[in-house]
Amino acid sequence: MLKNNFPKKIMVSSLILIFFILLIMVGKYIFDKATYIPPTTSQQVTKTSESNGYLSSSSQVSKNQSSTEKAQAIVPVKNTGVSEWLQVKSQGSGEKFTDLSTGNFKIYKVHSPQVLKTATSTDSPVLSMTEVVSKYPDSLIMNASGFNMTTGKITGFQINNGKLFKDWNSDQRAKYAFVFNKDGSSEVYDSTTPASEILKKGADMSFSFGSILIKNGKSLPSDGTVNWEIHSFLGNDKDNNIYLIISDTNTGYPAIMSELESLHLENALVMDGGGSSQMSLNGQAIYASQDNRSVNDYIVLK
Repeated sequence: MLKNNFPKKIMVSSLILIFFILLIMVGKYIFDKATYIPPTTSQQVTKTSESNGYLSSSSQVSKNQSSTEKAQAIVPVKNTGVSEWLQVKSQGSGEKFTDLSTGNFKIYKVHSPQVLKTATSTDSPVLSMTEVVSKYPDSLIMNASGFNMTTGKITGFQINNGKLFKDWNSDQRAKYAFVFNKDGSSEVYDSTTPASEILKKGADMSFSFGSILIKNGKSLPSDGTVNWEIHSFLGNDKDNNIYLIISDTNTGYPAIMSELESLHLENALVMDGGGSSQMSLNGQAIYASQDNRSVNDYIVLK
C-alpha cells in the first residue's frame, strides 16, 4: 500500500510561500529606509541682521514661492530705550509753528520739526502735561495714542526708535497708525500691512488710536468707530508739514471733515480724545484737559 504524502507536500509549499513573503517584506523595508528623505523643518527663531534687533522666523514654503512670499513674524521688544528725536523734512519754507486755529478747532502747522514720541513700551507710565512740559519746555506737545484707562497700558500699533513694541494683533479696535519714517517722511497704515513691511520701509515711530480720515489726499467716510466729540488729530500735507489739531465738544463729523479738507491735508488720523485731548506750546496751555488727565503717549515737536 502506497504512503499518502499529500499533507507533507502542502506543508512544504506553505513554508516556501511564507519565506518568499518575508523576503519581499524585508527587501521593501531596506529599500524604503535607504531612499527616505526627512521633511524640511521650519527655521528656528533667530536674530535678524537688521539694526532693529527683532526676532524673526521664516515658515516653510514650497519651491514655487518667491522669497517675498515667505512669511515673517516680528516679535515686539519689551522696551525701545530712551526716546530719540527724529528730523522731519518738510518741503518749501515757513515758520516753525503757525497757528491756524479757528472756531472750535485748535490747529498748529509745523514746518520741518524734530519729533519725539514719549511712549517706549507697553508699560510706559501715564504722565501729566506738566511733567512732559518740564522735560521739553520749548516745544509743541499734544496727547497722541490711546491707552486702557483700567490697566494704564498703551493701545494700538506702536513703534519707537525704529523698534516695534506693540503689534496690530494685540488690539481689535486700534487698527490704524500714523508713521514717521527715518528719512523724515510720513505715512498712514491700517492693519492689513504687516509690521515687517512697515519696518522695512524705514518706520521710526508710530502713533495709533482711531480711524484714518484722509489718506493720500482722499477723504474717507466715517466708519463709526469713534464718537465725534472732543478729539485730537495728527496729519500732514503734501509738503510734509505736520499738523496737530484738537476739535472742541460736539463739533461733529461733517464739521471735522470740512475743516481738515480746507487744510488740504494729505493724511489725517484720529488720536485719543475726551479728557485725554490736550495741547501746549512753549509751556503755555493751548487746550487743557477737561479732567486734568495724565496719558502715556505724547507727540512732541520742536
